[in-house]
Amino acid sequence: MITEFLKAIFLLTAALITAYLVRHYIFTLTVLRKIKKHRTDALAAILNYEPTVSILIPAHNEENVIERLLQRMTELAYPQDKLQIIVIDDASSDRTGQIAEEYSKRCKHITVLHRGKEDGGRGKASALNFGLKHATGEIVLCFDADYYPQKTA
Repeated sequence: MITEFLKAIFLLTAALITAYLVRHYIFTLTVLRKIKKHRTDALAAILNYEPTVSILIPAHNEENVIERLLQRMTELAYPQDKLQIIVIDDASSDRTGQIAEEYSKRCKHITVLHRGKEDGGRGKASALNFGLKHATGEIVLCFDADYYPQKTA
């Protein structure tokens, strides 16, 4: 009689533990599905985010290479309405400023800042600090005038 009683208690306990386990298993699967869906939505939002970008290009007597770089700036795959290109003509004595101005007239996202001989020509760091005051992008990049980025940069 005690054996049958213990057997009944054992079976009842096993049934309760099994029911409890199934309940938690279902709960865990439900939570994991919701997290996966939320993570996918959040990841999609992050991947689709396109911050505004300012590109500073200090140029001192870069007539031979500036046109090639500015042409590439017009070909970038990034949305032009989120792109600001600032060419800093740092007291150039060649046609660097004129070439940059031609591109500025054609493309509204290209701006040219001219530094005269009195405040310009003091080096790349000085030119970049001057250009940084005009940058409005969330991200600021600096390209040398002889750099040639890929279109997907």
